[in-house]
Amino acid sequence: MIKLFVSDMDGTLLNENHVISERNAEAIRQLEAAGIEFMIATGRTLMSATPLLEEHGLQSHMINLNGAAIYDTQGRLEYSIPMEPSTVAEIMSYCAVNGLGYTLMTDQHTFVIDVEEFIEDMRKFMPVREQEDGQELSSQAQFAGIQEDIRPLDEFDFNHNHTILKMMVFSPQDPSKFDAFHQVFDKFDDIDITSSAVDNREITHTNAQKGIAVESYAQQKGYTMDQVATIGDSLNDRSMLKMAKYSYAMDNASPEVKAMAKFIAPSNREDGVALVIEQILSEQAQS
Repeated sequence: MIKLFVSDMDGTLLNENHVISERNAEAIRQLEAAGIEFMIATGRTLMSATPLLEEHGLQSHMINLNGAAIYDTQGRLEYSIPMEPSTVAEIMSYCAVNGLGYTLMTDQHTFVIDVEEFIEDMRKFMPVREQEDGQELSSQAQFAGIQEDIRPLDEFDFNHNHTILKMMVFSPQDPSKFDAFHQVFDKFDDIDITSSAVDNREITHTNAQKGIAVESYAQQKGYTMDQVATIGDSLNDRSMLKMAKYSYAMDNASPEVKAMAKFIAPSNREDGVALVIEQILSEQAQS
């Protein structure tokens, strides 16, 4: 019997407008009413992810930054796994020399090279559209959270308790640059490199992975991995899809991600998370 349901956000729980649909939100409420705990596991920061839940009155324990941090339902940091400063410095230097963009993420802020450009890119990624009745499909609260989260890179200082939990590296114009990047940094045994899109790489400490964080949280709560369901769509979900007995890849996931999961869920455009939850609740009610 499933006791913990863990969902990725972008491309999974969030639809094509980068919000949680009402059907997905209602399914989460039904899941919790049935005594099954719901948890988020995302590459997003706490401040970027929380407004999406709050729109629907939802709270969740949350794995953020691909497993580098876990927060309780009140947004209090329970634990974190920072990257080695020397490794961060080497990646920063490599990016500067080779024309790659990057951001540095702590438990408090995201440090970026150009704040205005970064926020504008986020607006393009999460455009505010309107339904016929005028309701916004993308929440302005997301942008408020992002803007509060962002800091210019020149404010970053290793000597002022700025421990890095995650780095994002970007090459939107020429993703082939990552071939050389991997030749250098795949040899580092203290980092895990994954991605959520072809033009980025997400880097955390090698022990900061969604799967490791899910397993740690499950053990803390007294759940076995046979009582855990996970659902995701990207390579940064691979570790938690491999570890859970009930693992679901979204239909919009790549073939590589689908191969890691035991089941395929309908796409995020079809409220795939809700459909999986509804199926689980129906099956458990009959057992």
